[in-house]
Amino acid sequence: MLLAVIAGCDTAPGPEPLDRRPPVLSDFAYAPREVDLGTLPPEQIVGGEVQVPITFSVVAQDPDGPVAEVTYLIKAPLEVDRALEVGTMAAVGEGRYEATTTLRVPVGEIGDYALIVYAVDADAQLSNQVRGTVALFSSGEAPVIEGVEAIPDTLRPPGELVLIATVSDPDGLENIAQVVGRAPAGFVFQMFDDGQSQGDAAAGDGRFTARFDVPSATPGVQTFSFQATDRSGLKSAVVTKDVVIE
Repeated sequence: MLLAVIAGCDTAPGPEPLDRRPPVLSDFAYAPREVDLGTLPPEQIVGGEVQVPITFSVVAQDPDGPVAEVTYLIKAPLEVDRALEVGTMAAVGEGRYEATTTLRVPVGEIGDYALIVYAVDADAQLSNQVRGTVALFSSGEAPVIEGVEAIPDTLRPPGELVLIATVSDPDGLENIAQVVGRAPAGFVFQMFDDGQSQGDAAAGDGRFTARFDVPSATPGVQTFSFQATDRSGLKSAVVTKDVVIE
């Protein structure tokens, strides 16, 4: 009888080992590794925002049990503490985890974006980190503001002022993301080449228009400045235009 009791005790669970090991990440793969913003299709640049799909995978293994979660972070260039995005990766079998996300950054924010992955197990132990870099760059040429018209260039308020910036781009007019102006008071305004907004006469002719009603203004010379930006974030030189207020 005593032997039976002892045998039964042999099958009881013992204390948890004190040397449980953390999970280990390996075989990290991701794409793309670099993106030339000047070659992106128009549908990947929406409202002044660049959208870059990223896919990545990693093998996560824990010698002492299951992996609880695999997490990824994306950080902007020179950002140490803040992540642009945090997400979890899905298990797809045989210890491999995968994820697909879209990196969304403002046009012109080129540089090396860090991709960081780590895992945690059921004991809240952290794995090693695996890291990668997605380089956003531009190989194109900047747009050019060829000239700016003010109609009229001498204004006696109240009246209407129309500003037209003629813009070209070595990579084609469709590569121009936006043209903006800055008023003497400092506010920034959008200019349009859609044949509708702000009295723009024709769509796609490279003449970007802004129109203002001027009920009153301080007499003297008022200087407006203009700049164009292409889809990869390259900016033209700043061009100014004087308007005389009488």
